Amino acid sequence: MNAIESLNWRAAIKQFDTSKQVSEEDLNVLLEAGNLAATSGGMQPFKIVVVSNPAKKAKLQEAAYGQKQLGDASHVLVFAIEQEVGDSTVDRYLNRAAEVRSIPLESMEGYANSMKGYLSAMDENTKANWAKSQAYIALGTVLLTAASMQIDSCPMEGFVKEQFEEILQLNEQKLTPAAILPIGYRSTEDYYSGMPKVRRTKEDFILEIK
Repeated sequence: MNAIESLNWRAAIKQFDTSKQVSEEDLNVLLEAGNLAATSGGMQPFKIVVVSNPAKKAKLQEAAYGQKQLGDASHVLVFAIEQEVGDSTVDRYLNRAAEVRSIPLESMEGYANSMKGYLSAMDENTKANWAKSQAYIALGTVLLTAASMQIDSCPMEGFVKEQFEEILQLNEQKLTPAAILPIGYRSTEDYYSGMPKVRRTKEDFILEIK
C-alpha cells in the first residue's frame, strides 16, 4: 500500500484481537520509526515506553477510564516527555552528533549556543508544551509506519497522568506521559474499522495562497 492507501486503511481501533501479538521484529521497526521522527533541532525531548506485561496493561486500562483497548492490545506505547529540558538536552544531542558524525564538539559551538538560548528563553510550561509537540510528531510517524505494515493502533490522550506515572514509575525516570498508543491487530468485531472516514472536503480543508 502507498501512504494514502495506508492512511485510508488505518482506523482508531477500539477492539483488538487478543489472540494476535505484534512480533518483536515488527515492534522494533515501529520504535525505530519513532526514533527517526523529525524533532525541533533534533533534540528528542521524550522517550517511548513499551508496555507488554498483561498485569501492567490491565492497570493502565483502569487508569485510562477503563478503555478496553489498553488491556487487549498487544503492546501499549507511552510517549513520555522529559521533565527537565534545557542545557543537558542540547549537550546530549551534541555528544551524540559528535559520535555519529565523527566531528569535534567545538565545531558545533554556535549551534549549541543557539539551541541553549532558544530553550532558556522558555518558562517550564512552554518547555513542556514544546516537548509534547515533538512527541506528537513521533506519534504521527509511528502511526503511519504501523498503518503501512497493517498493524493497528489507537492514539489516545484519555488517561490519568498521575496514575500512569505511578504504575510505570515514570517520575523516577523524570518522565511525564503525554500520549499513548495501543498497538495490535483489529478484532473482526471492531465497529469503527469498517466505517468510511469522516473528513473535511478538500475544498474546505485546503487554503491555497497564490
